[in-house]
Amino acid sequence: MDVIDSAQRALAAGDLDGARERLYEALRTAPASQPVLELLAYTHLLRGDRASAGAAWFLTDKADDDPTASSAFEALAARHRSALELAKSLPINAPSRYYPERARARLDRLVTAIAAGGQEWVPPRDTVYFDEAGVDVDDFVDDEFSDGSVTRSDRPLRQRVLATLVIVAIAATSASVVLAIVFS
Repeated sequence: MDVIDSAQRALAAGDLDGARERLYEALRTAPASQPVLELLAYTHLLRGDRASAGAAWFLTDKADDDPTASSAFEALAARHRSALELAKSLPINAPSRYYPERARARLDRLVTAIAAGGQEWVPPRDTVYFDEAGVDVDDFVDDEFSDGSVTRSDRPLRQRVLATLVIVAIAATSASVVLAIVFS
């Protein structure tokens, strides 16, 4: 069953917390999904949490002057003492380029407001991290975010090879530890 259908069934049954949990779970695999973020915002509204609805809508193409969204954006701003706190409350799990233009404009304004306060914030996944060996950790993550329809065989060969090497290395290390314990 599709996550949207599942969440809508939960909402129809009055299970607001269940719907919210299903939608947050869906954002783990499809972090920039506009339908999921939209339904999450409405779910928060039904729960009486306008600020959380504003956080979800912040990452959508919802117009800033939409009456429902603008009141949710105001509630979001009122809940947080600083622009940095507001930024940390957003359910952003994808590089900002994966969000619609209006969401990117909001993120840009937020980064500017944080900088004006003398602080720095980079949207999650917009930063590339390297480990001590110089390996880009994003090499282990799909560059394209799935809407849930990507299967295992659709993943890039490079990612499958890297994952296999990591698993083999873990297994070899585990086996050597077991052998050392048994024969010592």
